[in-house]
Amino acid sequence: NSIFKKRILDNNIDTGYADNDSLVDDEVRQQNLAQLQEFEDDLETTTALINEREEAIKKLETDMVTVNEIFREIGSMVHEQGDMIDNIEHNVEVARDRVEDGVVQVQKAAEYQNKISEKGAHILSYHVVFGIILGIIIWLTTRKEKLK
Repeated sequence: NSIFKKRILDNNIDTGYADNDSLVDDEVRQQNLAQLQEFEDDLETTTALINEREEAIKKLETDMVTVNEIFREIGSMVHEQGDMIDNIEHNVEVARDRVEDGVVQVQKAAEYQNKISEKGAHILSYHVVFGIILGIIIWLTTRKEKLK
């Protein structure tokens, strides 16, 4: 501040506001000091505004870095989730294929069971008929022996 005051006073002396041999007039000095005070106030205000803007710019820069980090994390998460979705999709396709194979196997088993049931029924009926015939033969032979 004192450097600015000295410059203004030196400038006034050099430009003829004051006589080299005499003191600067009080009125001129007061005007110069008022101008100097106004200049200093303007300088302080401008400096404060510049500092505020600098802080705002630093905050904005920090926020931009934070947003950039968030976007990177989101991108990474989306990539990971994409891999998980691909894996789930693959597992669903494998499960679908296995279910289709299982349905075919169950249908074949049902067909075999029906055939076995039919064969079993035929075999059982053959055994029953054979048993009846055998029973009749045995009954007839024992009856002939009793009759003799």
